[in-house]
Amino acid sequence: MATLGQQLKAAREAKGVSAHDAGAATKILTKMIIAMEADDFSGMAAPTYAKGFIRIYAGYLGLNPEPLVEEYMLKHAPPGLKPLVDETSQLEQNSRKRPALAISLKWLPAKLNPLTWLGGRAKIFSKSLKPYVMKDIRLLAGAVAVLLVLIVLIVSVSNCARRHITAKKPAAVSARTLLDGPLPDLYLVEPGKIESSR
Repeated sequence: MATLGQQLKAAREAKGVSAHDAGAATKILTKMIIAMEADDFSGMAAPTYAKGFIRIYAGYLGLNPEPLVEEYMLKHAPPGLKPLVDETSQLEQNSRKRPALAISLKWLPAKLNPLTWLGGRAKIFSKSLKPYVMKDIRLLAGAVAVLLVLIVLIVSVSNCARRHITAKKPAAVSARTLLDGPLPDLYLVEPGKIESSR
């Protein structure tokens, strides 16, 4: 049976492309493609990169990536590699037990509870509804924030307008009143020079 690298190389040659062309198409360095085809994964920074490169390269070549990734994990991955999610953790177990919508509607009688109408699809319904509920909550929070800003703006403008109206306006002085008064005792002699009559 062909190794992982041999399968990748055979698929690339069957496609009729060079390692350089495959690297340009997949955005994987040519030296990484050559190393994968030689079953040399020591140059990869971490197993995550190796699995990602295998998936991308296999997809480009038209191969199913899952058996290739499994072969990598069995033959080439470092020993003692743990999954990112600890299946035995209490947090992981609690998050699996509790569908979001099913618990919130438990208190409803069976005739009114929409989850009983769905039968066995209740868990699927609650999981598929969760992203929409979160999106709606974010939209509602944004709308409330905009509404609060508008209320503050309206209140402040109305307070300014109320102060402006209630402020005492200076009494209007007519031109006649100004002319009927005594003339000043100062005279302008030249620009910038004022002379008094006294």
